[in-house]
Amino acid sequence: MYAIHSCPAGQPDAGHPARSAHPGGLILHLQENRSHLSQDARVTFTVLIAVFMAMAIVPALRGEWLVPVFAIGTMALLVGVLDWHRRTRPAAEWLALDQGRLLWRSLSHETIEWPLAATRFVIDDAVPARLRLFLEHRARRIEIATCLGLEERRAIADLITREFAAARQCSAPLSH
Repeated sequence: MYAIHSCPAGQPDAGHPARSAHPGGLILHLQENRSHLSQDARVTFTVLIAVFMAMAIVPALRGEWLVPVFAIGTMALLVGVLDWHRRTRPAAEWLALDQGRLLWRSLSHETIEWPLAATRFVIDDAVPARLRLFLEHRARRIEIATCLGLEERRAIADLITREFAAARQCSAPLSH
C-alpha cells in the first residue's frame, strides 16, 4: 500500500522537512500491506482448525498417536507464526523528490539524499511477474518499493517516472 503526501512548506514528513519547490514535488510513503483478518475470515480459520483436529481424532482412537501430535504441533506452529507476524513492524519506505534532491529512507537501510539531476530511476521488467525498481547514483544502486505488491509497483513506477521528468524540467536552466 502506498500514500501520496502533499505537505505544506515546513511540514515535517518522515523526520525530514518537506518544502515544495514546485507543484510537481512528491512525497511517497510505501508500506507492506498487513490487512487484518475480518471476523468472517477468523471464523473460517477457526472452523478449518476444528475440522483438521476432528480428523486427527479418528487415528487417535485407533491408537495411532503420531497423527494427532503432528496435527496439534502444526496448528500450534501456525498460530505462533501468525501471532509473531502480527507483532512485527511492517516494512516501510519513504521517497521524496523536492527542490532538486531525492530523499529515500527505509526501516532497514540508511537514509539516502542524492541530487535529482545525477540520479536515475531504473525499471527492471525483464521478468513480467517480478517488476523491480531502482534508484542509481554514481556507483550506488538501491532497490525501492520492495514492500509493495506487483500492481502497486507498476503504479508507483509510472508516478515516479512522471515526477522525475517534471522535477528535471523545473530545474533545467531556461534558454533564450
